[in-house]
Amino acid sequence: MLKQLTEQYIHAFNKKDLPAIGLMLVPEFSLEDPVVKRVEGRVASLEAVAKIFEGCRSLVFAAKSIYVDGNTSLIEFSLDLDSTRIDGVDVIVWDGALMKSMRAYLNFPRGE
Repeated sequence: MLKQLTEQYIHAFNKKDLPAIGLMLVPEFSLEDPVVKRVEGRVASLEAVAKIFEGCRSLVFAAKSIYVDGNTSLIEFSLDLDSTRIDGVDVIVWDGALMKSMRAYLNFPRGE
């Protein structure tokens, strides 16, 4: 079940579908990554994701692998934002069918 829910999240992110993503989050959802640091709450988290969506013309979020263990899923991914590729891992903790938290570990490209 969590693998399918994780795939639904990937699909919604790729479509830049904020309402669909919002329906997947508990109200007290927390988001943590090297750029936004940590935000608490569904609304603040969706605002952070909206900034990502608004900051690029094209976005491709491709899962290389999805792993599930207990109430946690991991997405090993590549994210293409316009001409920039970022590789990383999302660690999602689930509360039933809703996301409780996400921690993103990102490998940013190095400047030449």
